Amino acid sequence: MQFRIRVPIILGLLMACCHSSVLAQINSGYFPDGAASYAGEPFYDPGGLEMGCFRDPGPCWLGQATFDILLFDRSDADSRTIVTEVGTGNPLLNATDLGFPLTAAFRFNLVLTGDDGCDLVFNYLGARFDNSRTHSAATAFYDYFEFPSVTPSTGTSFQTSYLSTLSSVEFNGRTRQWSRFAPLAGVRFIQLEDRFDRLAGDASAQLQTSMADNELWGFQIGGEALLWDTGPVGLQSTIKGGVFYNDLQLRTGGGDITITDPVTMATTTVDPTASFSGDHVAFFGEVNLEFAYQICPQFSIRVGYTAMWMDGVALAPDQHDDFSIQLGFGAFDYGTVLYHGSYVGAELTW
Repeated sequence: MQFRIRVPIILGLLMACCHSSVLAQINSGYFPDGAASYAGEPFYDPGGLEMGCFRDPGPCWLGQATFDILLFDRSDADSRTIVTEVGTGNPLLNATDLGFPLTAAFRFNLVLTGDDGCDLVFNYLGARFDNSRTHSAATAFYDYFEFPSVTPSTGTSFQTSYLSTLSSVEFNGRTRQWSRFAPLAGVRFIQLEDRFDRLAGDASAQLQTSMADNELWGFQIGGEALLWDTGPVGLQSTIKGGVFYNDLQLRTGGGDITITDPVTMATTTVDPTASFSGDHVAFFGEVNLEFAYQICPQFSIRVGYTAMWMDGVALAPDQHDDFSIQLGFGAFDYGTVLYHGSYVGAELTW
């Protein structure tokens, strides 16, 4: 209830600052005073009889869209042995061995501007990471929650697969009342879906699976800063952060697991299908630093570096030591995930 009340109030206070025309140049798509003119540049009509604007009075464009391709890296899960050798128990695979390689991601940003310097900003980011290893079923065991030595029931090999997807949607209000800094505030939804699977060696069948689904809802604040400007080339930075509510689900499943009593040699079969839920306070922060080169008044290219930090989230491989499927209880193992990487993109204003 407090979250629902405070968000409109804070957004309202931010938008209330938008009461006059501005000369801000942050993300304006136009050059500052003294920059060379371009043929066909939009003009400024004080009487308002014509559409268009000149670069000196400040931005009066109607919208802006950017699209970035990111080369993303993600931090590893906790270190723990997940595959051991038959007979000796020697470790063959550690969770950190499934660290993700650099992965392409994308980001889309849409800005709807106001002539009083108040903008509505929509942003979407999507990334998908995966890695896997294959071992012989004759020489290797794998662990699965309280079952430390699981042997595949079919096939001569098994595959350990780790898949993680990240999605982020945010809506912000931004005000450009200063030439080099624009504060913003808004709401954001982030989903981190972490999936840890054991498959047949050719990936044709699923043996066991566990999935941790983190859904973060929260409010963020931040701002954009123009750090350096030399006409067509500019350096600017964006920083955002906030506190989030993490609605978490852990789901397990797969084929039945056979347990043999070492004394009586009696066997029992366990269905690994289970579901656990929890909630937690999470923290999120993001920073971007980029160079932008203005090709023409309506189009620019940009390169930069971004980093995203999440604390209070649960990764699928980390949960195996903390839950019992047969007893039906456990405690979530929360940790920190870092995403970072470079990006290149294009920006269009109209």
